[in-house]
Amino acid sequence: MLLTGFGLGCLLPLFVITLRDFRHILVGRVFLLVIITSGAFLIDPLVSSQWRWITSDLQTALPGLFWWLCQLIFAPRPRLKSVWGAMALYSFLVPALARPFVVPGESPALAVFFGWRLGQFFEYVVVLHGLSFVVRYWRNDLVETRRKARLAFLLIIGSAVSVATVSLNFGLYHEYIRGIITGLAAFATLICLVTARVGIMELVGSEPVARISSPDTAPPPTEESPEVLSAQQVEDADVLGQTMARGFYRTEKLTLKKLSDTTEIPEYRLRKVINQTLGYRNFNDYINQLRVADAAERLLNEPETPVLNISLDVGYRTLSSFNRAFREIKNTTPTEFRQQSPGLDVG
Repeated sequence: MLLTGFGLGCLLPLFVITLRDFRHILVGRVFLLVIITSGAFLIDPLVSSQWRWITSDLQTALPGLFWWLCQLIFAPRPRLKSVWGAMALYSFLVPALARPFVVPGESPALAVFFGWRLGQFFEYVVVLHGLSFVVRYWRNDLVETRRKARLAFLLIIGSAVSVATVSLNFGLYHEYIRGIITGLAAFATLICLVTARVGIMELVGSEPVARISSPDTAPPPTEESPEVLSAQQVEDADVLGQTMARGFYRTEKLTLKKLSDTTEIPEYRLRKVINQTLGYRNFNDYINQLRVADAAERLLNEPETPVLNISLDVGYRTLSSFNRAFREIKNTTPTEFRQQSPGLDVG
């Protein structure tokens, strides 16, 4: 009871802070669901048997909600309608629907497999897939303190969800483990949320960024960009500008590490110059701006060149990814942009 009380005591302020500060954005509402399902996991042994199906179904949603949270916080473009999203939905919905009808050890093996075992397998898959987004995309956040806070935030939750999922599915726990897992994870998450509350759960795609028209043009200083740049920042900005002016942003699968290796500027300094000097908060936004600016110029100057060729030339692997990035920046498709240009005869 003491551990349960400690866990609930940590979950309550988490819920209040999230409800107050983040309920207006989707990622905040998803995190509220994570808190609620964590509470269900914590109190499940204390609930009357006739009502335990409610807490049992709620706690089953934890892996899928964690995957959703990882998508919203780290993925450049969250794709909820995908095979991974279907697995996340299956891992919660099917066991919940099967609970009244399928009993392990009594029901046919096929019903147990599709009603329970397959959903448990999908739980492991979506948790690992969610963690892969954390590993792949956390470096793209150029705001150092928020980047580290986001990483800690998701790893704490992911570790707790992973341990809870394995423990429940294999019966490898004593009831007091629930209090330890939930209490420690909630306490650590609460610290992360309080110390880095501004921006920790902002969507990557919704962040305002300064728009620039050429690789070596910087916007006016913002709150995060100092009025007077250090000599090191000026030098780094010059090297970065020269590198991008040579068209390095066209490199396919360009990462911050590749850019660091080419410019011989450490990653932490590149983050600082792109964020504080150029005003960007996300590496992908910075690269997309340069690529789309280049593509827009070529669309106007080379009316006979197919859009696909231009998209590949500026660094995109597929036409769909180019169209998506172009629309986000120019509010129109590449074809429409070319057709709407005054004085251009597209035949």
